[in-house]
Amino acid sequence: MKELKNKLKTLTAFEISEDALIKDFCRLSDADQSTALAAYTSITRRLLSENKTLSDYLCDLLTYSESKLILRYLKEKNDNLFYAIEYDVTLIRELAAYSAHRVKDYLFERFNENFIFSLPEYPAGGFDKTAEYFIEHAKNFGTGIFSKYKAFLFEKGDIVPVEQPDPIKLEDLKKYESQRDRIVENTVAFLAGHPADNALLYGDRGTGKSSTIKALINEYDRLRMIQIDKKDVGSIPQIYSSVKDSPLKFIIFIDDLSFSENDEGFGTLKKVLEGSLRVRPDNTLIYATTNRRHLIKETESSRIGDNVHLADEIDESVSLSDRFGLFVTFLAPNRDTYLEIVHAIAMDRGIIADKDKLFRCAERFALRHGSNSPRTARQFVDSIQSKLALGGDIE
Repeated sequence: MKELKNKLKTLTAFEISEDALIKDFCRLSDADQSTALAAYTSITRRLLSENKTLSDYLCDLLTYSESKLILRYLKEKNDNLFYAIEYDVTLIRELAAYSAHRVKDYLFERFNENFIFSLPEYPAGGFDKTAEYFIEHAKNFGTGIFSKYKAFLFEKGDIVPVEQPDPIKLEDLKKYESQRDRIVENTVAFLAGHPADNALLYGDRGTGKSSTIKALINEYDRLRMIQIDKKDVGSIPQIYSSVKDSPLKFIIFIDDLSFSENDEGFGTLKKVLEGSLRVRPDNTLIYATTNRRHLIKETESSRIGDNVHLADEIDESVSLSDRFGLFVTFLAPNRDTYLEIVHAIAMDRGIIADKDKLFRCAERFALRHGSNSPRTARQFVDSIQSKLALGGDIE
């Protein structure tokens, strides 16, 4: 085990030395009995709780680890780089061969304690992946967190993965087909490496603007999404730097975009969209939603002034939205469309109810909520689904 511990310190291609399980295997050869036994227990607990074999864990560890060396190899195809990758994979294959029974034999030889044989065991599995496997995966999905997760938040200067993103799909969204088609066509062109536009989705609240964007990552495997707050638009160049070398495509998502007067973010976003010397990487687009056509919140003072000044204010306000190449409008549905959306969602969920009664209840629900938007339709169906599940009636 000491030899294995020393070998693990020589890993070159995959940045996994700080992984907890790797550290535990290194601790098995410590002179202190309690430390070694605690390391074995930690390994077993981790694998059993995650329902993984040792081989599966190690395969995932390599698949989703950071590896600047592999990314460099994809560009240069250098023999020395390939040997470094192959060396690491061979070493991890050796580690995967350490079954629980083999480790317990080792611990018994060191400490001569019979109870060691009664310790719970982890499943070892079989490690059959090659260097070529990990290179091919990196070619398609990159390395690190971007290869493992699809959705991210930008928080306090860091790109943080979302382990359970919104599962909504495009097929869950009703009506607004022409609007969604324009977004989908633009996204498909982007994924195919063709010219595509930054997009601004404008319209009434609850009409599905944000849901349309979020649903995209559930449709396309090689698409990733990083949501940022409007206060962080100045960090978009930093995000560009983080993703520019990835083979994946990224949408930077800004929800509910609007600015107050004299907001520095307004000018910053204008430069990011168009006007900066820094070129947007080919693998990124910006998709934003807003309830305001002109993006700047108008104040009473901004309405006061001569016609020339007012015209300048309006021109400045429109200048940002004009820099989005794709502008898609979502307006609140009329009564009949609202009811059609209610019916379609109810049918998707297998809810069987008298149509007239369903619509009557849906209209009352919309009246109470002051909106007949698609969001209200979904909330109404959520409410009656719960009532029916509890044995009640939709009214």
